[in-house]
Amino acid sequence: MSLLAEAFRKGLSKVFAFLVATIGKGFLKASLFTCQWQVEGLSHFIETASKKKVILMLWHNRLSITSFILSRYGSQFQYVAFVSNSRDGELIHALVNSYRKGKTIKVPHQSRHEALRLLIRTIQNSSDVAVITPDGPRGPKYEVKPGIAFATLATKAEVVPMSWQASRYWQLKSWDRLKIPKPFSTIKVTFFTPLSFVGKPPLQEVQQKLQAALPCD
Repeated sequence: MSLLAEAFRKGLSKVFAFLVATIGKGFLKASLFTCQWQVEGLSHFIETASKKKVILMLWHNRLSITSFILSRYGSQFQYVAFVSNSRDGELIHALVNSYRKGKTIKVPHQSRHEALRLLIRTIQNSSDVAVITPDGPRGPKYEVKPGIAFATLATKAEVVPMSWQASRYWQLKSWDRLKIPKPFSTIKVTFFTPLSFVGKPPLQEVQQKLQAALPCD
């Protein structure tokens, strides 16, 4: 009976996530089409992702419109996002997979080593652009964890930091203070200079350089 109850609960969670993602996507798209857009560094990202393995790195609180940005300005690539196998991850999973060029891989919520192995295998064996939030899924906010540095060294992938700023936005009371642009705002999207690491630099050095490459506000 407990197994049936658990299966039923998971089923409801998926349905709820699908409904929220569908409604949220519709609201976001309608809102974002009223905004003015400024995009910098896109050519660097396109050139790098066309030739090499790429990790696209952004803070967790910029996730709300990332799928929209990539579908609009980088639609020539397929993207794979790594989400935790949790209730919050289910919502991100539903939203990302609603876009034609987006897909997700669910990683164990409490097994960092297994999640890291899965991340490395995926990057090595796929041409998809890996989308990673280095401070996710639970923070601390704006703190690059060592996992992305280790994956970068193990796969020899280039890291493209990405962020966006909105002139007007809502901010949720979640751990990451998730940002959502308001209608008729100006949104500036920046793809920063790709980072590559040759040889075998210390893990901490790579982690520090990734931290410095991504603005925290």
